[in-house]
This record gives sequence, structure tokens and C-alpha cells, in this order.
Amino acid sequence: MSMKALTCEMCGSTNLIKEGGVFVCQSCGTKYSVEEAKKMMVEGTVDVKGTVKVDKSQDAKNLVQLAKDALDSVNGEEAYSYANRALETDPSNAEAWLVKMKAANLKATLGDMKVLDVINAGKKAIELSNKEYEKEVYSFYLTTCLGDLQFFMTQLEDTATMKELYEANCQLAPFSASQKTLEYDSVLGMVLTQADMVVSLRTNVPDSFVSNDDDIMHLVGEVAKQWVYYTNSVNSRFNVYGMTINDETVSKYRGILNDIKKGLPQEKQDVIGEEAIDNPSNGACYVATAVYGSYDCPEVWTLRRFRDFKLDETWYGRLFIKVYYAISPTFVKHFGNANLFKSLGKKLLDRWVAKLNNKGYANTPYNDKY
Repeated sequence: MSMKALTCEMCGSTNLIKEGGVFVCQSCGTKYSVEEAKKMMVEGTVDVKGTVKVDKSQDAKNLVQLAKDALDSVNGEEAYSYANRALETDPSNAEAWLVKMKAANLKATLGDMKVLDVINAGKKAIELSNKEYEKEVYSFYLTTCLGDLQFFMTQLEDTATMKELYEANCQLAPFSASQKTLEYDSVLGMVLTQADMVVSLRTNVPDSFVSNDDDIMHLVGEVAKQWVYYTNSVNSRFNVYGMTINDETVSKYRGILNDIKKGLPQEKQDVIGEEAIDNPSNGACYVATAVYGSYDCPEVWTLRRFRDFKLDETWYGRLFIKVYYAISPTFVKHFGNANLFKSLGKKLLDRWVAKLNNKGYANTPYNDKY
């Protein structure tokens, strides 16, 4: 047998100094007794007879501490690596699973929010701690869900590039501009792909736990409100290129909202009604605005009142509004600056506005109903 340099088994450092009768790694803080240090310095083969039990629990604890230190430094990659090393040493270490859950979330990107990693590590932390970590895990699920939905909103609300692209497409291919812009919108595509996974963070919190814990109940209420805000942001993103989410998607989003609210008292569920999720257009009277040059002028005020208090009151009127808002942005982009369009359009609209005024629709300043 020969001797080798004393090397820390935790981090690989050779910078170990004897302090108070033990050797201390100056890199990670792991301590070794004199006997342990001697064994670590021996190279060669040692014959051992009988049964030997190796206790590596302290190794796992040291690695968990390193992972927690990395979490405090917001270093997700390093924390995740240390947590995995701890679990390789001791797969039943509940705290290592808890740290891995939090580290996985720090590694999230728009293309991969690491939701499954977070959920699976959280479940193991609950199971191996005999539910000691249950509330901490569920709280983390919900705050992560809330934060992810807020992150999606910030991505969706950055629309400058999409507006420019839509305007360019309107010039090049006016009747397919909306669809072409939608196909190019990779941010929206990634958000829609990840959103359903993010919501599963909420559905992995038992409804019974929601009902019996005020803190968790509050977080679920916040997630429900944020889901409404998120769906409205999705629809607003579609509005940028002259579209809205379809009725099937509205129905799906409302169903998800109802699933999120499960476990809340009925009075709290009623505060966040599903009717808050809808698919309105951005409200502009495109053709009339193009003809008269302003959204706020007497003629357009009259037409907006007609839209809100006549067309919107019947199913066929609402259908007309949806078709109008789907077609008119592209139409106006292509023909809105043509003198012939403006002159003919103004004559027709002037007559219609006069008839509406005679029927009692005012031409005074007006705020839209929605």
C-alpha cells in the first residue's frame, strides 16, 4: 500500500486543514476524524472479513447543505447537481428531494418550465418525510404556478414585434396576414404549450387540503385570479393581429378556472366567475374609424352605441360583430388609405348614421360598454 494526497470526498478539494483534532475541508466545510483521514490517504487493497455497514448519511447531509447554499445564491444548476448527488448517496433523504424541487424550478425556461420535475420531487419529499413537508410543498406548487402565469403575461404583453410583423403581412398578403402572423408567433406557441402543464401544479394540491388550510386557500384564490388575467392576455395577443381566441378555447379556459377553484368556499368561488374569461376583440370600429379618421367623433360614437345596445343584444348581432372584427382589420389595412374607399364609405355611413340618430342613438361622447 502507498499513501496519497488527502482529498475531500464531497467536493474533491485537497485543501484540508487540521483544526481542533479534525481535518476540515476549506472548500465545503466537511469534517474528517484523524482515523478517517488516514484511511483516505491509503492506496491499495485491504482485505475485509465479515459484514461491513457503510453509513453515508453525513455525506448526504453535507451535500444537501451545499445544495441549500446554492439555492440561496439562486444557482439552480449547482443546487440541482448537489441535490442529485445527495440522493445518489441517500435516496430516502426527504430534504434532498425538497431542495431538488426548488432547484428544478430555478432551471425553468419559457420552452421548458420543469413542471414535472418540480411535481415529482415534491411528491417524494412529502412521502419520505411522512407528510412533514406537505404544506411547504403545496405552497411551493401554488406560488410557482402563480409566478409562472405572471411570467407568461409579461411575455405575451411584449407585442411590438408582432404588431410590426402584422402590418408588414397586411401589405404583402392582406387576406392571410392574421394567420401568417399567428404561425410566426413562437412566444405564443411556447406559452400555450407550457400553460396546461403549469396549471397541473394547482391540480396536484388536494382539494381537501385547500379547504382546511387558510394559507393554501388564499394562494388558490390568487392562482384563480391570475388564470383569468392570463387568459385575457392570450386573447389580447390574438387581438394584435386581428383575431380572438375561439369559443371552444373560452369554454376550455373556463373549465380550467373551475378546476382551480375547487376546495374554495362557494362565496369565494363566486367572486371569480367564469364569465370573466371571454374573447372580445380590441373594440375598435375599424371601417368607421378609417373613414372618419378618428375613433372618437360624433359619427363613430353613434355607431358604437348601435353596436353595444342593438347588435350585442342578439345572437345574430354578436355573430356579425365577431365576423366584422375578424375581417375588417385586414380589409382596412389593405384598402383604408384609398380615396375611393373613403369617399364611397363616407356616403354610405353618413346615411346610416343619420338614420340611427333619428332612431335615438346619440352622437355625444361615449365610453364602450366593454
